[in-house]
Order: sequence, then structure tokens, then C-alpha cells
Amino acid sequence: MTNTPLKVAIIQSGQRSYEVERALGFWPGKLSKILSGIIDPSIEDRVALSEILQRPIANLFPEELSELTDGDNL
Repeated sequence: MTNTPLKVAIIQSGQRSYEVERALGFWPGKLSKILSGIIDPSIEDRVALSEILQRPIANLFPEELSELTDGDNL
């Protein structure tokens, strides 16, 4: 699953993905794996991405909100 909102936020920030990755101290390829859904970012990673991109965490990872509310309907 691709994280389109995160990718769009990176593009709109005017920064390259590798620049964001370096600024956050991520290992090479980590951001790409987060974007493609291969790895789930930690809370600390989410906060750091939110701060560097100046967006709320809920805007960068909206699918998790829908997963939480879908479970409430059971």
C-alpha cells in the first residue's frame, strides 16, 4: 500500500525524499520503504516526519484513522 498523502507532502515541501531522509537521520531507503508500505513507521518517525513536513500526523497517515473507525463498526 502506497502512502500517497506522505509522498504528496514531501513533494509540496519542495524537498527531495533523500533530503528528508538525511535530515531525519533515517538509514538509506527507510523513507522509500515507509512510502511503499513495506515498513510501518514508529511513533517517533511519524512525529519527526510531521515536524519536518509541517503537517499533522493524521494528514500524513490518514489510512490508520479509517482502520480505527472501521473496527468500531463491528
